[in-house]
Amino acid sequence: MKILLVSNMYPSKEFPSFGVFVKNTEAILTDEGFTVHKAVIKKSVKKSKKATSYLGHYFNVVWKGLVGNYEAVYVHYAAHNAFPLLLLKKLKPSVRIVTNVHGSDVVPEVASQEKFQPYVKKLLQKSTLVITPSNYYKQLVQEKYNITTPIEIFPSGGVNSAVFYPNSQERENQLKQLKLDPTRKYFGYVGRMDVGKGWDHLLKGFSAFLERNPSEKNTTRLIMVGSGKEDKAFFQMRSELGLNDYVIHYPLMKHQDLAVIYNIIELFIFPTTRKGESLGLVGLEAMACKTPILASRIGGILDYVEDGANSWLFKVGDWEDLVKQLELYNRLTMEEKQQIANAAYDTAQNYDQRKIQSKLSSIFHELELTK
Repeated sequence: MKILLVSNMYPSKEFPSFGVFVKNTEAILTDEGFTVHKAVIKKSVKKSKKATSYLGHYFNVVWKGLVGNYEAVYVHYAAHNAFPLLLLKKLKPSVRIVTNVHGSDVVPEVASQEKFQPYVKKLLQKSTLVITPSNYYKQLVQEKYNITTPIEIFPSGGVNSAVFYPNSQERENQLKQLKLDPTRKYFGYVGRMDVGKGWDHLLKGFSAFLERNPSEKNTTRLIMVGSGKEDKAFFQMRSELGLNDYVIHYPLMKHQDLAVIYNIIELFIFPTTRKGESLGLVGLEAMACKTPILASRIGGILDYVEDGANSWLFKVGDWEDLVKQLELYNRLTMEEKQQIANAAYDTAQNYDQRKIQSKLSSIFHELELTK
């Protein structure tokens, strides 16, 4: 089966995490024997290139779709790809579109994203099949658009266990390489410094946690990995809260380096406030390293976190509740923490890329049979 993969997010050397799950799904399909061609955008350092990149991308999508004899066009991110695909469908009604919706496709995060919503709905209606990353997100799509298009669940390419796995024996060397004090414990965050990611609630909560538990100032540090549109606000808040010595920041990292961070920290904090958090793959990647998570009670996270059993949840956007949960975590025995960590690891194995790739394969094989 010949597939055209369409996405406005695809990793590059400069931005290795940008749309990495799109690359993961490409690898899965190729591994399963499908022929995959691409019409994608790689993120550029130069913002001035954005408009021309999209124009070229749109032309590429329509042209390849018209002349490529593809049995399916598989698109990630409906909002930013709806226009060329709807045009393609009009020019070539026989084209079969499989639309994988994520995050702000269905729940716009800023006002400028609202304008895409009529096109998203139309694309989902015109699609042969829709794929969502979680059961939560499937229900959201059904409720918002009331579409009759069949919907399948596939968790964003899954977790690459060749990269994300427990590696405690290397922890001492990893701490040395990052020049981190091995006598301290570390909490962690991985995500963009953008609206809805909750980095601000995390900083406020961690600041209050240290103030209310002064002994933690000598023993605990927070590692935050990521960059985004709100970098300036992040650094300003970190300074204003007096956290420059307590919050260690790293910019965007490759997956191999993120795995090191997940193995160094003992608790991953996932403070998103996004209703459109369609799965939360970073949480599963941490769990695959046997690191439990403390996450917002929202979105696709609820598909895999059982509060108090394999990780913990706190109220969305409530840094006071975050402080409370951190204090409860600190009171747990090492045995209790290990029990949760083991359960987190077991849960993550259900999302192992090797286990779930047959699910994506079966979706496209089924499509092939219904020609």
